[in-house]
Amino acid sequence: MSKILVVDDEEDILDLVEMSLTADGFEVITARDGPEALRKVREEEPDLILLDISMPGMDGYEVMERLKGDKRTSSIPIIMLTAASQKEDKVRSFSAGADDYVVKPFDTDELTARIRAVLSRTRAIKYINPLMRAMDWSVEELERNLEAAVKIQRNLLPKEPPKLRGIQFGDILESSMTVSGDLYDYIPLDQYRVGVAIADVRGKGLPAALLMVMVRTILRLVARELSSPGEVLKKINDMLQADTDPEIFVTMIYGILDTRSFTFTYSNAGHCSPILANERTGKVEFLRESGLILGIFDFASFEDVEVELKEGDLLLLYTDGVTETENPSGELYGEERLADFVKANLSLPPRELCKAIKEELEEFSGTDQRADDMTIVAMKITGDWE
Repeated sequence: MSKILVVDDEEDILDLVEMSLTADGFEVITARDGPEALRKVREEEPDLILLDISMPGMDGYEVMERLKGDKRTSSIPIIMLTAASQKEDKVRSFSAGADDYVVKPFDTDELTARIRAVLSRTRAIKYINPLMRAMDWSVEELERNLEAAVKIQRNLLPKEPPKLRGIQFGDILESSMTVSGDLYDYIPLDQYRVGVAIADVRGKGLPAALLMVMVRTILRLVARELSSPGEVLKKINDMLQADTDPEIFVTMIYGILDTRSFTFTYSNAGHCSPILANERTGKVEFLRESGLILGIFDFASFEDVEVELKEGDLLLLYTDGVTETENPSGELYGEERLADFVKANLSLPPRELCKAIKEELEEFSGTDQRADDMTIVAMKITGDWE
């Protein structure tokens, strides 16, 4: 049960919020002014604070400043409550570290929804923060300890592909630096279904790698709760949009491979178009359906696309480190070359195909030193579904 501290100098507001949140399953504690709020935070350690801006004496801004300035309380999420809807108040609240902003009079159902959304984001971050606190390293220190960072990230990659009857898997990840901003993952859902993800943080080095750890953590939290890949991407987007630098964003494909319905149902958040090819017919096509990138737009929505699979089909997911590989003349490898290479090598098992694409890119670029991270996931339908 999440514990909520409500801070307001109006008794009616305190009573209304306490009654509503208690009915919704929260534990509620209250404070009527700033000093009492600071004391209750130390004593009760709430999971979230609803903080009124306009209070006599110590106002909400000063309370938030003190909380954010204390490392023991700086990570507690805060939703500001105010009777005003001035742009300046919102800007000041968010600049000071508020996680959300609610204008009085408010709808209690909306308030509860906002609280749950903030708590959901916070729980995802908490999976990462203990690791960072345990290491007790700044970013600069981590750069000097890349060997440990690499070990942590490598341990997060799948140890081996899933075992689903009738499907062969192959994958490869090559980093441009010691640590990578690319991600791929397999999430077993049941004996018939597996979630498959590939993603790319637009950035390099340690910041991109740390954000990718966060993305994987959120993905693993929500993939087993939501049956729609589009809803999974929406949840990830909401968490990233609220908690990450707007200059860093993520492209991603998440899909569910189902051996009962012979389908791959996926959603694409601004990522490279997957390839669907068939060994028997030689047909190669790009699946162009796509949505917005993750982490920038709070209004983004993501559609599910269902692909029917048959024997001989190959699904190829990849990051732009493949198609944007350059040769010495500055020419990009591009989608057309990739499609032609896949078509010419459809007889290869997925693992061998991934390796062959890597070698093809090295030959094209004239070097095995990469300018960008490169990840490939290949899935081939063998027809042995039973």
